[in-house]
Amino acid sequence: MLLIQRAAQAQEAPAPHTSTPGASPVITFDNGKQKKPKVKKEWKFAVDIDAGFSNPGADLKEAFKGGLAASIGFKTAFLKNKLWVRPVGGLKYYWKNANLGETKREAFRTYKAGLELQYNAYTKNKYSFFPIIRVDENFSSNNVTPKSDDKSATAPFNTNGKVLTGNSYSIDAGIMVVRSGDLYVKLDYEYYKPELTVSPELIQEMLTAGLYMPTKKVYNCSSINLSVGVNLNFKK
Repeated sequence: MLLIQRAAQAQEAPAPHTSTPGASPVITFDNGKQKKPKVKKEWKFAVDIDAGFSNPGADLKEAFKGGLAASIGFKTAFLKNKLWVRPVGGLKYYWKNANLGETKREAFRTYKAGLELQYNAYTKNKYSFFPIIRVDENFSSNNVTPKSDDKSATAPFNTNGKVLTGNSYSIDAGIMVVRSGDLYVKLDYEYYKPELTVSPELIQEMLTAGLYMPTKKVYNCSSINLSVGVNLNFKK
């Protein structure tokens, strides 16, 4: 009887498999390989706007104590939001008043257009640290503008308008600290040495005064910049 019972149990069919509520959806196969469901990539975008103080070095330091540095750029995230690529435009502006027989304003202005890379290297609590590197094409000019018509004395040089002009590339590197993804502080060093062309009118005036000035000269316009800004994040 024991042998007959065991033989009857061996002939019983296994119970059919039933799925339980909440189980994973059925996975499809293609040639024996599992197909992973397609996930739509979500791109992140942001706009950076900043402004701050520029401390000039070398040649510019002789004429200006400091100036304004500002930039704006629309950036896109890569590498799981680690790397940000930012096409950027900017302005650097130094100015002062000078009394050259009459009151004049002297300014050194640089318009900038370039590309900045920001990499999220470390995050702690609400703060993220981004090493940055940037390359720009720059368009610079040194301007002298009269501020009044009162000429109480004879000015040694009467040339006004653009007395120096030129353009060249610059490279910039530094660190950006972002708080909670919106406000940030940026400290960077810019290396910029353009060859500037002197106004023919100024050269002629200096020759008349017995002074020689070359028509072109390389000026060290490098600077250290400290800026604060806002990071406007949004998604596509």
